[in-house]
Amino acid sequence: MLNFILGPSGSGKSYQMLAELRTRAERGERSILIVPEQFTSSTEGVLYRTLGDSLSAYVDSYSFTSLSEALLRRYGGAAVPTLTEAGRALLLRRAADSLLDKVVYYSRQRRSAAFCEKAAQTISELKSAGVTPETLAEYAKTPGADREKLDELALIYNAYEGLLAQSAMDPGDRQQRAAERLDAEFFAGRAVFIDEFDTFNAPKRALLAAMLPVADVTVCLCCDGEQDSDGGMGLFSGAKHVIHTLKRMANDANIPTHTEVLTADRRHAGAPALAELNLLLADPAYTPELTVDPAHPAITYHAAASRQAEAKAVAAEIAARARQGTPYSRMAVICRNADQYLAPLRYEFRLQNIPLFCDEATSPENTAPARAVHAALDLLRGVSSRSVLRLLKTGLVDLPDTQQCALENYAYTWPLTAADWRGTFTRSAAGYAGRDTEQDVQTLADAEAARAFLMERVVAFVKKAAGAPAAALTKQLYLFLQSLGAEDALNRLAAALRDRGRLPDADEVLREWNVVMGLLDQLARLLGDEVFAPADYAELFTLLLRTTDMGHIPQSLDSVIVTTAGRMRLPETDAVFVVGLLEGEFPQTPGDQGLLTHADRDLMMAQGAELPDCFANKVLREGICFYKALTVARKYLWLSWPTAAHAGDTAPASAALAPVLQYLQVPPCAPTAVQLAAAPAAALDMLGTLTQDPGQGAAGAAVRAVLDESPNLAPGYEAVRRAADTAGAEQRVEDTAALEALLGPGLHISPTRFEKYQYCPFGYFLQYILKAAPRQKAELAPNISGTLTHWVLENALRRQGEAFKDLTPEELETLVNDLVDEYTAANLPGMTLRMEYLVGRIRRNLVGLLGFIQRDLRQSGFQPVAFELRIDDRPDADDPDAPRVDPVELDDGAGHTVRIVGTVDRVDAMPLEKLGRTYLRVVDYKTGGKEFKLKEVYCGLDCQMLLYLFTLERNAKRQFPGAAAAGVEYLLADPAPKSVDRSELGDDADPAPTYPMNGLLLDEESIYRAMDTKGTGEFVPLSFSAKTGKPLNAKSTLADTAKLGRIRDHLDGLLIDMAKNLYSGHIDAEPLCTGGRSPCTYCEFRCACTHRDGEHERTINIKDDPFAE
Repeated sequence: MLNFILGPSGSGKSYQMLAELRTRAERGERSILIVPEQFTSSTEGVLYRTLGDSLSAYVDSYSFTSLSEALLRRYGGAAVPTLTEAGRALLLRRAADSLLDKVVYYSRQRRSAAFCEKAAQTISELKSAGVTPETLAEYAKTPGADREKLDELALIYNAYEGLLAQSAMDPGDRQQRAAERLDAEFFAGRAVFIDEFDTFNAPKRALLAAMLPVADVTVCLCCDGEQDSDGGMGLFSGAKHVIHTLKRMANDANIPTHTEVLTADRRHAGAPALAELNLLLADPAYTPELTVDPAHPAITYHAAASRQAEAKAVAAEIAARARQGTPYSRMAVICRNADQYLAPLRYEFRLQNIPLFCDEATSPENTAPARAVHAALDLLRGVSSRSVLRLLKTGLVDLPDTQQCALENYAYTWPLTAADWRGTFTRSAAGYAGRDTEQDVQTLADAEAARAFLMERVVAFVKKAAGAPAAALTKQLYLFLQSLGAEDALNRLAAALRDRGRLPDADEVLREWNVVMGLLDQLARLLGDEVFAPADYAELFTLLLRTTDMGHIPQSLDSVIVTTAGRMRLPETDAVFVVGLLEGEFPQTPGDQGLLTHADRDLMMAQGAELPDCFANKVLREGICFYKALTVARKYLWLSWPTAAHAGDTAPASAALAPVLQYLQVPPCAPTAVQLAAAPAAALDMLGTLTQDPGQGAAGAAVRAVLDESPNLAPGYEAVRRAADTAGAEQRVEDTAALEALLGPGLHISPTRFEKYQYCPFGYFLQYILKAAPRQKAELAPNISGTLTHWVLENALRRQGEAFKDLTPEELETLVNDLVDEYTAANLPGMTLRMEYLVGRIRRNLVGLLGFIQRDLRQSGFQPVAFELRIDDRPDADDPDAPRVDPVELDDGAGHTVRIVGTVDRVDAMPLEKLGRTYLRVVDYKTGGKEFKLKEVYCGLDCQMLLYLFTLERNAKRQFPGAAAAGVEYLLADPAPKSVDRSELGDDADPAPTYPMNGLLLDEESIYRAMDTKGTGEFVPLSFSAKTGKPLNAKSTLADTAKLGRIRDHLDGLLIDMAKNLYSGHIDAEPLCTGGRSPCTYCEFRCACTHRDGEHERTINIKDDPFAE
């Protein structure tokens, strides 16, 4: 007999079915319960709780798939392996490839993973409808059909069936085979109960047809009766169509039928508003007899600004209900698309300490074992830094962390080729930074050890796997991962996770390995001895990964279930939170699935095919999903949607929700700040937003009160509170004794460090006291190109001496090339093509620059007397006898000293023996284009040459008797030289290019005229009047002795203030903004700084010449 138990949601269909199962079990009669695949696990639990230990043994729970397997095991056919969904997609890829040029319509897409996935969906749909390749080819001939497309699909389908016959069985075919082999004795003495199905496809109908003559079958369906008065488009029309189909099958087999319709709403007996909601959704013409009680609402709605805000409100309400006594296991969140909500829900639930379980489909594509396989395939295509580091970052390489980090840093620093990876690492781990430290030497050793370990195994793997058939390649992939110590690394990770109490994570790590290795085994079985290029093999492996669902195991019995409307089964749920109720999203607007359009399906259905995914069926399924989601709650229902403009904005909500909100007068629900911040972590998450909003002062205070009660439960709160309490206050080092231990009793400050301090004390503290520094690549960075330029200029002048002025242009070019080659060979190994091009540009510029310097020295009264002159009271470690000048020592009045140290690029001198003086000019080659300004010098910026000049004036009288300051000149070494028109030159002038200069010179005409004897302004930072011959820019470029003294004393004062502030712990982030731009814009330490743009910023608001009297 065929029995139907019908009734709307909550009418007790499943309850009555379970009661009949219990009655049969008590009589010693056996039963079979069939439910959808996704409900088999939960059904086992329901049966055990309902029937108990002994009686539950009388009921066997199956899905149609597992029942088919049981029948095939008993009657033959189980030995043929079943193809998984992933295997189906993979086999379809091979089927399309086997057709070669016969595939025209899909020729461009056939190799893509997306096409194979869609093709697999289409084949599954066709099989579920009982459509064979031959039938599909016949449909293609129908007038109006997309013949080219359907013909090609039939070809691919047929090729797929051919490959399938050689290796495995399709899941849909197994149900058909089981129906063919079914024997009456299997169901002898058993009754069959079927629950939770909305429709039955062709393979399931075949099994039902085989059952009906040999067993009593009871089917539970969600509908209000058999008769369909809605023309096939009512809420229950789909279920009623199923009833008529099954009755027709029973009538054909002369099987009697019986129908029982349940009408009482047992689920909502204690919630009248929810009962009225059930009636309203089942019959849109129904007029509710009552509305929601606003004092104790059983239904509420929440209009959120975003999905994250929606998830935050849901988490707060669930936490509140849990505190009131509702178990987590009796609450659930339902959405239409888990991808949109799972991440925000997980985040907010974690903040509120809410346990969550979601049985969403999860691909192993991004697991460590899968990434390791892809990295190995990359290595098979060619060794590169990307492929090696990709393998290293999986965590499956059994190397010490120090060696892995060293290898990654080395590969970051140097642009390594395949040959570099195969050879020994010998270059400095610091790149082009100069002298190696002990740490750099150790980093190089660790990197080389890691390289040797990896490359030994990579070379062996490539040798065996290159060109190997798919099965052999798969084996080599597994052996390669084993040789790297992958399983050992995973076991250690799992053990460490268990030690920390993270048992689920430990089990998940090992399960990921087993799943991916199982996929490799499946790949080897399906591909056999066919040879694939590594890229093609990788694509097929990716296809397997993307179409594999790992599933999840619940980690707690008391967890909030997050599910989708299409997968939910929540019979005993007190509170339900339905989220994402946007128009077009929930209910979802039906879209195309697979490769068939709705027009294709309509045409095939007109020819007699029963396609479950036609447009009408999808609309009906969406209606049922919406109905079941809103009626599954027993006591409380939450309705919410994002993108709302304000708390009462119902405009974005789904149109299907409008009568519910209107007729039942559903009140809004907005959790308070206290509810949103009920858990310390949630409060800490909210605190930042609230404290920055002036209008949320009261809410911010409430949140802080929650945290103040249990500060230890919110990691980081102490730091946040300290930052909030000290906002706007000066930052400083409290432990000045420890700071002094780092600084020592005296400071040796280079002008660059002094300038860094002036720009930002906190940046100086991080870079030069804490020694924080970002990694630097081995490339021709500005500092390295500047070093190259300085080195060539210094050595050209030093080595040639007086002969330099007499070199010909050809000799200058040869000199430059020789010096550049010498420097790059010693300091820039492994140059890339780009670096060679940049060095070539520097060569050409240096030839012109040396020519300019040559012309300068030929006419100038000042001649070079020192190069790279050290100013320091400490001997050079490499050359202790090298000339040096002691720095000026300044005292901060508290027992600490400060000295300016550094290296002067070039010192020019003009001795005047009759006057007993030696006038000194300090020259610097700038590889930037910054303009010299006295107001920036006043702030401690751009004063390197002045600091050196004042040191030489005071402390270099032994080297330069009667040393006196003549000025400083900045020669801009890298901008394009200015070409002077010949018409502007005198008869004896040289038309060669000139280079810009700026600086500050002594305001004595005999001095600056000695630097530019012809008064052209070419060799000094002065512009001379053509009429008077006087300097036109004297105010900004010339300074008398008194003015130079004022500059010197001011800089001394800045140095002393710097020492005082550092030793007293004053390191506040007070950036000095120049040129309308803050140094924070390009600061390397911005991520570690608490400075806010626009606050505590200093600007240069002084006159152009602050040193004028």
